[in-house]
Amino acid sequence: MQRVLRHITAAISFASASILLAQAGSQFHDYTGSPTTITVPAGSIPTTASPGQTRIVAGKRALAAKQFLEAKNIFAAEAKLHPENIEAQLGLGDAELGLQEYEAAELQYRKVVAIQPELWQAHKNLVIVEAALGRWEEFDRERTVLRMARQRNAPGISSRESDVIDGFTVHGERWIVREYFEPVGRSQTRYNFEHFSANGRAEEYISLESEQAAKTVTPGGAVAIGDQAKQPQQDAAFALDWYTGKAHGTIKSYGAHEPEYEQVRAAVMQWLRQQK
Repeated sequence: MQRVLRHITAAISFASASILLAQAGSQFHDYTGSPTTITVPAGSIPTTASPGQTRIVAGKRALAAKQFLEAKNIFAAEAKLHPENIEAQLGLGDAELGLQEYEAAELQYRKVVAIQPELWQAHKNLVIVEAALGRWEEFDRERTVLRMARQRNAPGISSRESDVIDGFTVHGERWIVREYFEPVGRSQTRYNFEHFSANGRAEEYISLESEQAAKTVTPGGAVAIGDQAKQPQQDAAFALDWYTGKAHGTIKSYGAHEPEYEQVRAAVMQWLRQQK
């Protein structure tokens, strides 16, 4: 079963995990983060490919090109013909997510995880969907599923990866939120709120991190969030810090207990609204 799961996960990650940020470009409007390019290699469709395989590749191409309506039509047709096809079912959910059809995407991802409970990409996408719908109990429930999978070293998911979990707009600027299961870098980051320029360059960060992180700022004010250099022991207290290429500061300090994400999100949005 695990071998089959790894095979399915590897196959769908080409069309799903690899384009999660590309989907965010539609879901999150003006987001243009670090470019994530999907290409379908020449010859990837064998001469003996079945019509279903050909349609799946066509759907993946449409997703990669952010042609979400076309992708939806392709995957919906394939899913209707072959309900057991996980790639088609997941692809349909991905297309609906790209179209911001959050209710439909949620139902589709629920269908996928009912068939394959350990398909982690579907759970990750459900986190984004529930945040978009403001369903914070479901949002936390899906994050718990992912956290427990990482704690037990489940196949197909790593404790060292980050998840895109949310996005919002303040003063016309789009922010994308990443969660780190294991605090990462010199700043021991748990959450990164990231704002990107039109050319995909990260311009600002707001991080929930160890309170000692402000002391790790490099000369000139720049800070390398997620730097994998030697990491200090995590400090007991948390702080919500902001960084640009030229300056940094603290928005709010917390005690030794990590605050709930919803509290951090509210503090970030309140601070951003006060800036202009």
